[in-house]
Amino acid sequence: MDASSEGVPAEFPGDDAGQEAKAEPDWADRIKEYRQGDVIRVVSIPLKVQPGVVQWVATPHGAALITQTCDVVLKDRPTVHLAPVLELPPVEAKANRNGRRPNLVHLPELGDCYFADLTYVATVSKSVIASAERKPGVEAIEAVRKFGQRVGRRFSRFAFPDEVVPWLRPLQDLVGSKVTREASPVGWALSKVASLRLECDGEWEVAPYPLTLCVVLEPGVLPPFPPNETPECSERVSAWLYGSNGATLIRRHSEISKHLQDGERTSLDAADRYWLWSALADSWAAMCIPPQGSTTDILEAVEGGAVSSEIFSTEEYSFERYRHSEEIDLDHLSSPLPL
Repeated sequence: MDASSEGVPAEFPGDDAGQEAKAEPDWADRIKEYRQGDVIRVVSIPLKVQPGVVQWVATPHGAALITQTCDVVLKDRPTVHLAPVLELPPVEAKANRNGRRPNLVHLPELGDCYFADLTYVATVSKSVIASAERKPGVEAIEAVRKFGQRVGRRFSRFAFPDEVVPWLRPLQDLVGSKVTREASPVGWALSKVASLRLECDGEWEVAPYPLTLCVVLEPGVLPPFPPNETPECSERVSAWLYGSNGATLIRRHSEISKHLQDGERTSLDAADRYWLWSALADSWAAMCIPPQGSTTDILEAVEGGAVSSEIFSTEEYSFERYRHSEEIDLDHLSSPLPL
């Protein structure tokens, strides 16, 4: 039976040893120096809004190349992905440079206030970017690594179980309202936090989930102590935090934050500073409760009816614990930013 009678070509491209090599695309040489994080000078990128209808999203600051560098330079990959570059007000930019909102990725070579907005991502031909002006948005090795990690995080974030989300919302709302207000005690404390992570002892297999809020602090925030040798809290601070019974936290997160902030100016004792940060983490964990009237599956979602907490410095937070925890971010709290 003839192959063509079955709807299959009798000859396949590339099977003929005498076939001429396929010509290189005209953009192949020009694109060799392009890198992830480059900013491409284009006036707009396409956004499909309904079948057959494309809206053009203006990009007055250009668009960031978010495709991995290895895929950018390969000749057999004809397309790349672009995201608009967004300029934020200085206060908002400062709050978001640490990656609290995964849709915003800082482009340090453009300045403090410029970000790739991953809310909008367009697929375009490499011929488009090869013929456009470009400049680096990231250059230093650490900045390049951070940019790639944060782009990847946008598309690989863990989806918390639906019944757990209401427990986290009060803490997320607090962070979202205070993160741009660094002058406030809570905003100041949040500026010292490298990451808020949620750990589940049991890999999210079945409810109720045993949950721990891991508060990972920037280097130098926690005083260094030898392993397993943390000094006891002073009687004065312990009584202020826990009252006469020494067991139940009686201070709100705002009070503890202010005590820590004031302690920077008054040389707070190292042990007291450690225990105040520990109490602050406890107070944030205690905020994680579902609203009244929640369904039974929500009310019973967390083991023991409470989220516990632990504090760490970035230096001591182990990779193993990182692997078994998930970042709590603010992305779901905000609609796409206007361009």
